[in-house]
Amino acid sequence: MSQTTQPSGVDLARVVLRAAREAAKKNGSRTPKDKQQVPRAVRRDGRAPMGLAETFTALMADRGWELPTAGAGLCERWAALAPDLAEHVAAVGYDAPRGELKLRPDSTAWAAKARLEVPRLIADANRSARTEAVRTVRVLPPGPLPVPSTAADPEPVKTSVPQGLVRTRETATASSWRALEAHQQAQT
Repeated sequence: MSQTTQPSGVDLARVVLRAAREAAKKNGSRTPKDKQQVPRAVRRDGRAPMGLAETFTALMADRGWELPTAGAGLCERWAALAPDLAEHVAAVGYDAPRGELKLRPDSTAWAAKARLEVPRLIADANRSARTEAVRTVRVLPPGPLPVPSTAADPEPVKTSVPQGLVRTRETATASSWRALEAHQQAQT
């Protein structure tokens, strides 16, 4: 003799759910599993507001600008990026497709120091460029460092000196004092 037991608890709920799904299929209605999510495309036709980052991304795509613009200035900013290395190691190139910053040390000792500093250099360069422009750093064999150009501008930029009341401690406004205090608190 076999004894059949009645389902209870979770088993009963599964049986009821399965029966409800089968009845729904027979009636032609769709179950939640059958429904497919239709992706909604946001149309940007110039009338919808866009964020600043989205605007720049769209501008770069429209104009065909690429990432090299982000990493191109790394060689020019090398002294600010690595002031401890700048006197003996020079940034001599940036390969945009590979994301590679090329460094030329003036001796093997500085080459070893530059290799030890690679993770920090990548992090600082990317922080400076505000993007992941640098993925690797290649330390070239030691050699003479390139001489920075000392050519002066043909016409120096002349700035106009504003005429009028000069702000001093005696003539500063209350809002100027509040701004100065806020700045000093932020610096500490």
